[in-house]
Amino acid sequence: MNSRVLLVFTREAMTLFVSAVIGSLVVFGLLRLLGGDVALMILGQEAAPEAAIALREELGLNRPWHVQYLDWMGGFFTGNLGRSYAGGYDIFEQISDRLGPTTLLAFGSLIVSITIALAIGTYSALNARNARGTAVDVFAQLGIAVPSFWAGLLLVYLFAVYLGWLPAGGYVPMLEDPRASLVSLILPIAALSLGSTAVKTRFVRSAMLDVMNEDYIRTAMAKGRTFNAAVLLHGLRNVAIPVLTVSTLQLGSLMAGAIVIENVFVIPGLGRLLLVAVQGREVLVVQSLAFVILMIVLVMNFFMDLSYGLLDPRIADRKGKPTHG
Repeated sequence: MNSRVLLVFTREAMTLFVSAVIGSLVVFGLLRLLGGDVALMILGQEAAPEAAIALREELGLNRPWHVQYLDWMGGFFTGNLGRSYAGGYDIFEQISDRLGPTTLLAFGSLIVSITIALAIGTYSALNARNARGTAVDVFAQLGIAVPSFWAGLLLVYLFAVYLGWLPAGGYVPMLEDPRASLVSLILPIAALSLGSTAVKTRFVRSAMLDVMNEDYIRTAMAKGRTFNAAVLLHGLRNVAIPVLTVSTLQLGSLMAGAIVIENVFVIPGLGRLLLVAVQGREVLVVQSLAFVILMIVLVMNFFMDLSYGLLDPRIADRKGKPTHG
């Protein structure tokens, strides 16, 4: 790793760290500022004063806010986030067990959407003047309009109920059976990635149409490349950079969609746990889950920022030391 790449990595890591600290403060503060007394949020507004006092003492809610925050953050490093008040489970252990399915679902959907969008978006651009390119554009428009949960229900009916090819729901741990785990994630990933794939496809199509008119495409053709080969070899890499930018902007909606999809397909991930925690007024569980989901988005954004420098070294130059002629 040369000094330029190391510097870029350090800058992005510092950005990740600062963003995580700010995000944790926002999550910690908002739940208290918007919700009021955490003890009454858990017990209900009609709870007896003695019960509320006892719960504050039990959960440490009577301590100063900065002490509660530091203890909460320390719990992520020591594996001690306390226990759920209503469910009685260990919060850190429950989050750790459910992190795998959500991570696989989110990263899988991101990779699938980028890969498919680059392929069919480029195909649509290369065939922009005929019916095949128009058909891809029409399907992309439909994909944008279809909500992910409705797409999930349609996929379940078609591939699970009608054809019987795939399971309708559930999740198999990757370490237990890798093949069955991947099969159980096919429909959820397809449903979650549908809308983002459609958006990226239209973006790729538009960007590729611009790239086709660039001088380096004509230069490649002058050296003996066919038009399609020149576009695929030289244009696709340049189109990938703005596609990553669009993907970064979609990360928040991707995680929001993952919460819905997990409940549609009965996947025991963070989203399903979050819904149960909200319904049970488990404020401390919601607080920890919100921060973990925030961290997933920040880490995905971190890797995307690093990938910019791999696709275009000029970006790394601008983020690293100034270059001099």
